[in-house]
Amino acid sequence: MNLNLSDDILKKIFWMLLGAIFILMVLYTPQYGITGDDVSQHNYGKAVWAYLSTFGADKTVVTGKLLENTQTLYGGFFDGAASMMISVLHPKDEFLFRHYWVMVFGFLAFLATGLFARELGGWRAGIISVILLFFIPRFFGESFNNPKDIPFAAGYILAVYAMYRWLKNIENLNWKHTLFMGFAIALCLSIRIGGLLLVAYLGLFYAVVVWQKKMFKDGKLSTSIKHLVVAGLCGYFGAILWWPYALEAPLSHPLEALKIMSSYPINIKMIFEGHRIDTSQLPGYYLPKWLSIGHPLYLLLGFIAGTLLIINISKKFNNKYLWMIAFTALFPLIYIVYNKSTLYDGLRHTLFTVPPMIIICTMFFIYVFDVIRNNAVRYAFASLVIFLVALPARFMFANHPNEYVYFNEIEGGIKNAYGIYETDYYMNSIMQGYKWLVANELSKSKESAIVASNCAEPLVEYAKVSPVPFRPMYSRFYQKNQKEWNYAIYYGRFLDREQLQHGYFPSSMAIHVVKADGVPLCTVLKNDPERNGFKGYTAMQQNDLPKALEYFNKAVTKYPDDLEIWNYMALIYRNMGRMPEAQQAIDKAMAISSVDIQTANIAGEIAMQGGDFNKASKIYGDLIEENAEMAEAYLGLGKAQAGLGNFAMAIDNVKHAIEMEPQLTPQGYMALAYIYNKKGDQATAQKYYNAAKSGGGGQ
Repeated sequence: MNLNLSDDILKKIFWMLLGAIFILMVLYTPQYGITGDDVSQHNYGKAVWAYLSTFGADKTVVTGKLLENTQTLYGGFFDGAASMMISVLHPKDEFLFRHYWVMVFGFLAFLATGLFARELGGWRAGIISVILLFFIPRFFGESFNNPKDIPFAAGYILAVYAMYRWLKNIENLNWKHTLFMGFAIALCLSIRIGGLLLVAYLGLFYAVVVWQKKMFKDGKLSTSIKHLVVAGLCGYFGAILWWPYALEAPLSHPLEALKIMSSYPINIKMIFEGHRIDTSQLPGYYLPKWLSIGHPLYLLLGFIAGTLLIINISKKFNNKYLWMIAFTALFPLIYIVYNKSTLYDGLRHTLFTVPPMIIICTMFFIYVFDVIRNNAVRYAFASLVIFLVALPARFMFANHPNEYVYFNEIEGGIKNAYGIYETDYYMNSIMQGYKWLVANELSKSKESAIVASNCAEPLVEYAKVSPVPFRPMYSRFYQKNQKEWNYAIYYGRFLDREQLQHGYFPSSMAIHVVKADGVPLCTVLKNDPERNGFKGYTAMQQNDLPKALEYFNKAVTKYPDDLEIWNYMALIYRNMGRMPEAQQAIDKAMAISSVDIQTANIAGEIAMQGGDFNKASKIYGDLIEENAEMAEAYLGLGKAQAGLGNFAMAIDNVKHAIEMEPQLTPQGYMALAYIYNKKGDQATAQKYYNAAKSGGGGQ
């Protein structure tokens, strides 16, 4: 790593490298799709700008839906500034413009990380840190379209860098350093309330440095306090200039936002370790597990080893502030685990810790290379580092622009992670599916097609800028036969492990599949020209069961992996009393996914109707093991246990289901009436029956 080059040459390489990265990022930006947060953040930005441009007269941003869904608790700088520029420049594609704005912050993170490392270890460290950060697939991949975490990450590393420069010159402060630090804190805090961490950091680091330098014994302490106060005020009040909710109550509202966002009030289902799990039920090791499988090995090894050897490295580079950088990377991760903060989408919410981790990693690699005296060992070590960097680099080049679905070698790559962890959680691949559909199908048709998707908001935005008109429609993947459409674009989120691994997704209807290392991310479907699935569903809704079966049989002959239709057929056969055929149909569905909610419920009901309560108990028990928060499974298990005569357990499970999901109360009361009736307690059974008939009240 010692290139034996002069500082002037290394400096030129550093800036040429950053220039090349900037040009590449500009060229890459149009290739990244609208994300799951883009539309809501864009709407928030428009509301922020409406508030600011009317000097607070338009209060949409601090009332109604934006307040109810916590959107307004985020700082408004990134989105508000984007909307301000859009209102002035009127770009044709507003989301592409926003993605360029994200890219600016992504590049700022590269720049700040490189300059910070250069300050610590020279231009050589700056070059290496930029390269190492570039090949973090999840960070790079989200540097074009993540409107929350990338701007926050850029502000975070910039603020830590500013603190370092301020503290290093604390005995000879100038207002340039102080105002720069205030600006950097304001930038971070104006994006997310978590930026208040930086204020706490500053107080802690200041106290440590004052104690180390024994500044309380001379007159320099008062000067530093004055600068500290000015920086803090600039950071705080600079942040709320773009934050309407904070402007309404500058002291109480930010504190309220901090309290709420510390345990983010969201509850969505996701796949973790092969199970569908609610964000409210995440295990304590969720973040450590994701860190161990979602970041490249060179980052994990370099950061862990660098942190353990921080004292030695600090002595080598004669810099006492390296501990501070390690702290800003490590403390948030530890605090998130300790506080049981709500996380989802893998590592997305901790991307801000990546730049300081990269700096420690860089300093460790340089330290090891420099302390090794044997040239053969030295270059063997360098070769090992290059090899470890080449592993994620290969993935990035092979799977652009879906770099962010990367998994490292501990997990065995994305192939081993498929169905076990979330992959394209941010909907990025939908754009590739949309572009393929336009180029290969829609452009050849004279009529406007209906395109269904489980990514409705992005698809609506794509329709606005599409060169070929089409009508977007929202449809869940597992309800695609309930609506009539020509084409569909789906991504695999919210499907369970077996649905993904057994081929239900991408479906035999697929005419194009977007993949990463062979793993399906997005599928483009062309509907059955005869619409047998839709016709069958329509006939079923009209209670024309023979006609429905006729259509459904045609549909599954052509598309045998359609779980939805096998479920419909099982229900129809059961309702018609044709139990052997019902069993055959549900067996087909269970082979695709035994843990699908609807499939398992139907299978359990068929088993109970056939008197096989042991089988029903196993079906519902497996469903609960897959998802402990599935109220319907507890309800079904209670019914099955009643059939086995386990009345006490049956009653407990049904009541638990009602407690978990109050909407199940009428069904639960009917189940309790059934259980108490079998138990011989007719009076209690009648009470629950009457309560169920009255809508579930009265108990």
